[in-house]
Amino acid sequence: METSASYTTKDCMFFSSDERKWITKVRKLKQKFPDLVEIIREPEQNDGCIYAKVPVSWMKLNPPRQLSDEKRAELSARAKQIFTDS
Repeated sequence: METSASYTTKDCMFFSSDERKWITKVRKLKQKFPDLVEIIREPEQNDGCIYAKVPVSWMKLNPPRQLSDEKRAELSARAKQIFTDS
């Protein structure tokens, strides 16, 4: 599996991936933002890899949330309360 992004300008990025989750995400973004996403090659035409042009500002790396044991217990109790009230 491979995913890559190449910046061409400060506003434009070319994105390619053969991973199913990214292919699905790019297609959904194209439906939602047709003026901002350009699918250049569909996986069926490109050896299983989608190739698209997207805004650079959409590129983010988000590490997993780090929770203390106390915060995790608090969130768990809150979720349980929500489900028991419904």
